[in-house]
Amino acid sequence: MRSTKSARPAPTNDRATEPSGASRTVGSTPAVTVDGVGFRYPQATEPALRNVSFTVEPGTVVALLGPNGAGKSTLVSLLIGLNVPDSGAVRIFDRAPREALRHGDIGTMLQSSGIAEFVTVRDLVAFIGRQYRNPMSVDEALAAAGLRSLARRRVEKLSGGERQRVRFALTLIGRSRLLVLDEPTNEMDVATRHSFWATVRAAAVERGATVFFTTHHMAEVDAAADRVIVVGNGRILADETPDDLRRRAGTPTVRFRWSGEPDLNFLEHLSGVLDFEPGEDVQILHTDHPDRTLRELIGSVPSAVDISVTEASLDSAYLAVIDDDASALAATENGIR
Repeated sequence: MRSTKSARPAPTNDRATEPSGASRTVGSTPAVTVDGVGFRYPQATEPALRNVSFTVEPGTVVALLGPNGAGKSTLVSLLIGLNVPDSGAVRIFDRAPREALRHGDIGTMLQSSGIAEFVTVRDLVAFIGRQYRNPMSVDEALAAAGLRSLARRRVEKLSGGERQRVRFALTLIGRSRLLVLDEPTNEMDVATRHSFWATVRAAAVERGATVFFTTHHMAEVDAAADRVIVVGNGRILADETPDDLRRRAGTPTVRFRWSGEPDLNFLEHLSGVLDFEPGEDVQILHTDHPDRTLRELIGSVPSAVDISVTEASLDSAYLAVIDDDASALAATENGIR
């Protein structure tokens, strides 16, 4: 069965209001405010973003998903001040993004960012730390990024995954309140990815950092994100918790086989069952409480064997959102024709 994390906050947008949590302060300034933002690149025939709005409270970990060309990179560029909206506004802790950068409020880890080659890892992290007002110690940043054993190595000698860890240390050392991570685990091995996301969650929980990240790995979204924003064709298609997004792909199922004669009255012992699909071999229960249904089935229906639980995947839910948008767009275009 899928492991569970602590309860996630609900998203804050024009559909829902996020409750305050341990790392959030009631009435606090939002970490990110995007209000009616539109953006079009020069010479482009269509806007990259269309009337995008959302708010993120401090301490939230947000995954930004979408197909290539959906507007993810454009939105990231607006959050960190590389571009300026044509309409609407972006505020980072109630500052314009470029002002927030100057104040050290934004730490970035971008796919396209270069990295100095002919210095040691320690010297590079120390140099970047000196650019901030209240940096971590170099040793703390190296430890958080898993770089203690590589501190004396020159950067040009590092592997791709090790360079990503250096970029992460450079992002962390400034103690920035907003961390923007663009495909951060590219080239990392599985063990490094696991420790990376543990560090990201710790930054959010222990010091209230807000994290915005892009990824194509749904396991990372499930492990780290409090909230998922899906963009497509320059618009927000979904903005909700991972669990809520997963429900778009259907309810969890409990599957089992009968050992001997079926118990014709077994449903009387079960709660949370939405539908039952009897079969010649495998029996399928659709339930909105799979853990409870599993316990009740094991405890009250001894003739049920080979029991398994399957939850809808985030991959399926994400694809459902994207497919629905593509179908709606095609219908609109056909209507215009």
